[in-house]
Amino acid sequence: MGGGVTRSFKPEELERLAGLMDDLNRLADEVFKRAWPLQASQIVAPLRELPGWGSETARDLRRRAAIGRLQTGDPFAGLVWAGFPPLEILANGNKIDPATLISVNSVADWANKTGNTDFHRKPGESLDDYLKRLKAAAISNAIPALKPHEETVANILKIIGDVKGVADTAPVVTTQAVSLSRVLFHNHVLRPTVNPLLAKAKDSVLQSSLVKANPALRSRLLGSKIALSAKSVTAPGNSLVGLTRRLFMKSKLYRDYVAMLPHEFEMQAVGKVASTGRALAGITVNDLLKFAFGDNRLAAELGGKTHAGVDVLVSGEANLIKVWSATADPKKMEAAAAILKVQPTTLTRLEVVARTAGAFRSFGIVGSVASTGYSLANVISQGDPREVFKRNGAGYVADIAELGFNASLTAAMVCPNPVAIGATVVTGAVFAGAKVVEHWDDIEAGAKKVGEAIGEGTKKVFSSLNPFD
Repeated sequence: MGGGVTRSFKPEELERLAGLMDDLNRLADEVFKRAWPLQASQIVAPLRELPGWGSETARDLRRRAAIGRLQTGDPFAGLVWAGFPPLEILANGNKIDPATLISVNSVADWANKTGNTDFHRKPGESLDDYLKRLKAAAISNAIPALKPHEETVANILKIIGDVKGVADTAPVVTTQAVSLSRVLFHNHVLRPTVNPLLAKAKDSVLQSSLVKANPALRSRLLGSKIALSAKSVTAPGNSLVGLTRRLFMKSKLYRDYVAMLPHEFEMQAVGKVASTGRALAGITVNDLLKFAFGDNRLAAELGGKTHAGVDVLVSGEANLIKVWSATADPKKMEAAAAILKVQPTTLTRLEVVARTAGAFRSFGIVGSVASTGYSLANVISQGDPREVFKRNGAGYVADIAELGFNASLTAAMVCPNPVAIGATVVTGAVFAGAKVVEHWDDIEAGAKKVGEAIGEGTKKVFSSLNPFD
């Protein structure tokens, strides 16, 4: 790098060269082992300085590579600069948090610029002891008050944001995909297949035999229509039945027996238990549940029909746009006031919609609208889509998918239907996949480092155990 010319380099190339130096050290050790029984030790004596020089050079190369990674905001560059191999960093992951990584990278950047070598790893020093030494040095002012390393802060915030985004999206995608598939299967496969069979069974010989055997069954069997009713999707989010099931799942007895039933039967049983519990609970408990999960009576009165063409039974099935439209009718407002036992003049249309939805769903809609606005602003601020895609393809696809996911989730919470929930599932899956692609180089590089470290450690172990080496 002489002559005033600055040459760029790739940190991974220096790390690869350091690995070759390690191989050189191992080969030199083998040379000395094999030379001794051949009485050729004097011949290879000039090579005795090679292992020490190779080890020192490999450490220096890794530190130089770490400095290069430091400029890109690599969160672990500071620890590598200090002298910790990737495998040891991975093994001590429970002792490392984002604030620690920022502090170590800040120290590494300062030490590199000032030429300070006091904060390299000492021989045999554990990662825990090294971090304690840094804290003690900061307290005693041996390390000046450092400005947090900007590149590391920016990178860590981005990684944390992306991880949180994927972590928040994955459960929604999974649960809604399962729920939607069950509803679609029931409505478009199971009902068309089973209902004709039930209709035929109504006039069958078996039914006639039952009626003859027990005349009391005549009115029940002959006067009722036996058929599977259509099912409706519900708005994403918490529901009383879902919360009750999660509480039951803590019981081993429930997990081992009840949870093994077909999902439809299980949820019907849980729903009945929840309804019975509400009937037995006092007015105060029921008012609290209505506030949190929505008022089913208002939903049935104002919600009309679901997407499946059946009456709304629970608040989670209600299309809030339909509820809002219904409140324009003074008679509907009077009915809502009668349900709530208040004067119609004291109610507003927005209040009726909010009480139909419940607090969880209402707050979820507000948060989802805010997230949609933020995602839209993020996409618009990046400029020309063609240029942005060329510059950051996977990242831009993830931003577009995130916008679609937030918008679809908002629509699904306001007016639950298969189209909105299907769009939520698809855009959420695209968002998570695009984030993996965006960070794939980091994931692959980290896995490669760990793999190389494990490989080197394995070679050393087998070499020490091999009696022929």
